[in-house]
Amino acid sequence: MELESNPVQVIVMMTGGHQYELSLTRDEPLLQELFQALSNRGKNGGKDVIRIPNDEDGSCLYIPRDAIAAIATVPPIPLQSLNLQPPSRQPEPTPPPPQKLIESSIVQLDNFLKPAEYQQLMETVFPQEGTASSGIQLPTPQSFALSREVLLHRVQMMLPDVLIQLGLSGFPLKEMEAEEIPNHATEGQGISTDGNSPETALRVLNFCYFFYQTPKPFTGGEVRVYDSQIVNNQVSAAQSYKTIEPRQNSIVFFLTSNAYEVLRVYPNSPAFGDRCFRVQGWMRRSG
Repeated sequence: MELESNPVQVIVMMTGGHQYELSLTRDEPLLQELFQALSNRGKNGGKDVIRIPNDEDGSCLYIPRDAIAAIATVPPIPLQSLNLQPPSRQPEPTPPPPQKLIESSIVQLDNFLKPAEYQQLMETVFPQEGTASSGIQLPTPQSFALSREVLLHRVQMMLPDVLIQLGLSGFPLKEMEAEEIPNHATEGQGISTDGNSPETALRVLNFCYFFYQTPKPFTGGEVRVYDSQIVNNQVSAAQSYKTIEPRQNSIVFFLTSNAYEVLRVYPNSPAFGDRCFRVQGWMRRSG
């Protein structure tokens, strides 16, 4: 006990060349705290501090634990007598939950409309020069009605084969929707999902039919169909995707649950005919 009560001259050397001298007894907790901080240096995160009181004037010195670079004592002190604790191990970071990737499935069919059907569609939108109605004709609901019915009839005929290729079983078909999108603006369409609202919840399958003048008067206009990922039991769009080229007289089918994006169209000229025209549609199941 007498040895422990003998004063020890302690010199605390800190980063930056500063040092602080004080006198402590061997059994003072502050002495062990200083050596413990030195032992754990670099593992404290630099946030914790040590409080060193000055009994002479009542002031206190606060030293960041990681600022202690070295300690000198007179007389020397066996470290074993201080009962220093090994630094606590930081818990390993929790690994992110595994992601389950669900690849998107697409079916693209070329030469979808028969030649006569396709010719009728083109004459509706692009009348031949020399006729009374030559020039681009924006389809009205009435003028587009015939081509729309022809297109939907072909979709219904091909549906069984398409469902097999997509790995789907047949489903009660309530109705089909379709709208002609002439792409007045050449900007694309941002990432969206067509079945994420109460009004569209019964949509099962998307289709997109492409047509335009030849030779192809634009670049761009591709459709990206995104894969899906499951994280924490939640389904969201993945970073990966499949790219669909807007081929003339072709149609592509994909699941409504897949997010998709239509890229910007770059026409060869400002003429309205130098666009990528498409008909977009959806098939609904019965409720």
